[in-house]
Amino acid sequence: MSPPPTAKIEGKHAIFITKENFNQINRIKSENCESWALKLNFDKPIKKSIENLVYKMFKDFEIIDQKLEKEKIEDSGFVTQISFNDFKGNSKFKTLRNTGMYQISLDIKIEVSNSSKSITNDISSSMNWEKNIFLNCNLQSGAVKSGQKALENLIEKIYETTYESIFQIKR
Repeated sequence: MSPPPTAKIEGKHAIFITKENFNQINRIKSENCESWALKLNFDKPIKKSIENLVYKMFKDFEIIDQKLEKEKIEDSGFVTQISFNDFKGNSKFKTLRNTGMYQISLDIKIEVSNSSKSITNDISSSMNWEKNIFLNCNLQSGAVKSGQKALENLIEKIYETTYESIFQIKR
């Protein structure tokens, strides 16, 4: 997935992308639509999408292995540190009458900080999918489509929020 069009941000920025695995919780309340076969893993797609966004968004940056203490951000030559943490997702599937209903939500926490200020943003993106259980209903296929759209929306929100937070911190 390619990131949205971006304006390059000046200055050197430290980028931290958590190594923790994406935590996906599936709540399946029906066996219709081959729901037993549902397998989603957003760990690589979300981290790769964020990495692609970072490359398009910043002129000068360094991806770091661990978060820096606030005092060390400027001492290390960075204007800001942007931390991407707490990746998680929730999905629910149930049937109501003859309709299979699926909802997915992707969440992330972004912290933008320098030595004196810090802004934390909780960002979420949700999508729904519905299908008549008698008309070629396949949850895996529907979940992938809605998950991809939720991820696209999440990356767009990450860009907007990160850009605004950096601007607020640098003022």
